[in-house]
Amino acid sequence: MRVRANGVDLFFDVEGLKLVAEGPWVREQPTVLLLPTGPGVDHSLYKEHVGPTLAEAAQVVYLDLRGSGRSDWSSPEHWNLDTWVADVVAFCEATELTRPTVLGTGMGGVVAVVLAARHPRLVERLVLVSTVPRYVHARAVAEFDRLGGAEAGEVAARYFAEPTETNFAEFMRVCVPLYTRTPTPADTVARIEMNLALAAHWEATTAREFDVRDEAARIACPTLVLAGEDDPSATIAGVEELVGALPESAAFLRYPATGHGVFRDRPDAVEEVLRFLPAAEPA
Repeated sequence: MRVRANGVDLFFDVEGLKLVAEGPWVREQPTVLLLPTGPGVDHSLYKEHVGPTLAEAAQVVYLDLRGSGRSDWSSPEHWNLDTWVADVVAFCEATELTRPTVLGTGMGGVVAVVLAARHPRLVERLVLVSTVPRYVHARAVAEFDRLGGAEAGEVAARYFAEPTETNFAEFMRVCVPLYTRTPTPADTVARIEMNLALAAHWEATTAREFDVRDEAARIACPTLVLAGEDDPSATIAGVEELVGALPESAAFLRYPATGHGVFRDRPDAVEEVLRFLPAAEPA
């Protein structure tokens, strides 16, 4: 499905019921809005594990951000945090989506942080997975070197310094397999709709300059942070920096022997999200 929001058509899909019949009553389940990891990646990774499990107790909304998947790709000058946040706000208004729990992974988590800080009445709860408040590429290079050897560190450093198509292809071959301890099935990878131009644009622009620590400090809603200790992208040092910026009430769960794909390496982590969701209420 597509909806017009902030001047573009955004693709979304829905799994799970909002209203559940229980005898003579109707129970209203919470809504979870999933923001994909990006940059340029669609929502399909969520449909393999996270989404279906959450849909047992919630209405799950999958959203492709502008420039990604089946949403309008628009143009590079709009591929930035300010526009993505404005798009999500407009999407919620267009679909009458009220007070969802927003779950963002990676870049989607960064968008979620800014969204919750700027629009506190929109977000009921926040789940941040493999999210850092800023990219310190030296940390990532060191982790790639630790997990994959000198070649991986060198390839990552080359790509971060010059995100060309050639360097990205090498990064995908050498470094991306190190993102998780559990290999991603080939069929899963084949299903991903990815905008390679956005990925390169992100690395050449926003990834070098964003810092959402001030926004994180202003978040007022209950927040859950999940991270893997073997994540070469959202390094554990970076996630700790995010947690340090969040209010003290934020919950932080870190998983050993776990990479960027927390839910792939630790499927039980989804249960923590289920426990964190607000309780269903009579409608």
